[in-house]
Amino acid sequence: MKFSPSIWIPVLQKFYKSLEIPVVIYGSQIIYVNLGIAFESKDIDLLIYDVYPHTVFVNAYRKAFSEENVRIEVFVKNRETIYHLFTKYGVSIEIFAPPKEESPLTLFADEILFKERDGVSYWTLSLEAYAVIQANRKEGIRDIDVSRFRLIKDQINWDKVITLGRKMNIERVKEFIKLVNSPT
Repeated sequence: MKFSPSIWIPVLQKFYKSLEIPVVIYGSQIIYVNLGIAFESKDIDLLIYDVYPHTVFVNAYRKAFSEENVRIEVFVKNRETIYHLFTKYGVSIEIFAPPKEESPLTLFADEILFKERDGVSYWTLSLEAYAVIQANRKEGIRDIDVSRFRLIKDQINWDKVITLGRKMNIERVKEFIKLVNSPT
């Protein structure tokens, strides 16, 4: 199920402001924070540098939404710790803590930007780093990512995407760029 920006943006804003640790915007929310363009989303994605006790996120949620009961699941998948917070609004919050050597925060440290959007200050990855990440998804390039990037292709520095793509699979990046820039 996907949620309208009118649902997930207020959840992101409240939760993000209540966090007391460094957190970077991840997923399609990167486009929203960088450009103000928001898409329907099945969840809110965030990225962190280290593994934290789950209570850090429970306390932030309680602070943001004045709720005592919080449902959170913490699991490890392929050495990546994932915190999954369920909200009363339906949209969930997923917080990823990948191993440092595989983390976008390590690979693209120079691409972490401080941006303000709708009165909230966020740390986010650049659109160019996000393009490289989406091109290199384990399950392959997704149609939804191609569609989203087609909408913003004139606001992407594609030369920079190529340069950053050398940190991952450059052939997948070139394929992604070709798909985004091809006629529909």
